[in-house]
Amino acid sequence: MSLDLLTFPGLLGPGAGVPGLVHGVTQRPGGVSRGAYGELNLGRSSGDDPAHVAENGRRLAAALGATGRVRFPHQVHGRAVVVLDAPPEGPLPEADAVVTSVPGLAVGVLGADCPGVLVVDPVRRALGVVHSGWRGTVAGVLVAAIEAMVRRYGTDAADLRVGIGPGISARRYEVGPDVAEPFLAALPFARACVTPGRGDRVFLDLVGALRLQAAACGVPAARIEALDLCTFDARDRFFSHRRDGAATGRHGLVAMWATPSA
Repeated sequence: MSLDLLTFPGLLGPGAGVPGLVHGVTQRPGGVSRGAYGELNLGRSSGDDPAHVAENGRRLAAALGATGRVRFPHQVHGRAVVVLDAPPEGPLPEADAVVTSVPGLAVGVLGADCPGVLVVDPVRRALGVVHSGWRGTVAGVLVAAIEAMVRRYGTDAADLRVGIGPGISARRYEVGPDVAEPFLAALPFARACVTPGRGDRVFLDLVGALRLQAAACGVPAARIEALDLCTFDARDRFFSHRRDGAATGRHGLVAMWATPSA
């Protein structure tokens, strides 16, 4: 089965699209991994056969038209951002976001319930990819990525377009006080993103929180879009740590600027 990338309509549509932007969210079909990791697992630390993960990555890079392999940071659920001004020579450091303006350099983040976020500056031709689960949202990794783009590229938040990829939906994401309390304490708008669950538990809306976080940075609400696909529910399309446990794969949100034609 072929590798099929999901894209954000507002970033590709006629008139509203961003010329030269190549991006997508991977789904399970199209790779060589087997069993719980089947098929297009991109997570090198997931327990899958490294040779299978490498081949999956090669297929992804070919589908994007990248000049080399897609570069993923070593994700740690924090707020660190890697700025790439040239293709890196070695592995990326610990971080949960990458920003770049280098044509042909594909970057990405991985997830198995945590949403990936794409941040695009069509004016200065810069982009960022962000991994933001509940810890990253509390830490403000999306905010940190936007701030990094402002510092490095002179980005104006009013020019940005933001796409929020698949993640676990609010109806499936019931959490206890260990998650709810730091979430409520850190974010001024947090109460709009929780609904009562069983006992002292609540249902957490990560996508809603990321929308509000982007808007608080100055991104126009009309330029924030979400694919609104639940990783927990869509078993045949996405990996889910909450649904399947530790033995599961990782899908990716990836992006690059196309290399100009000669």
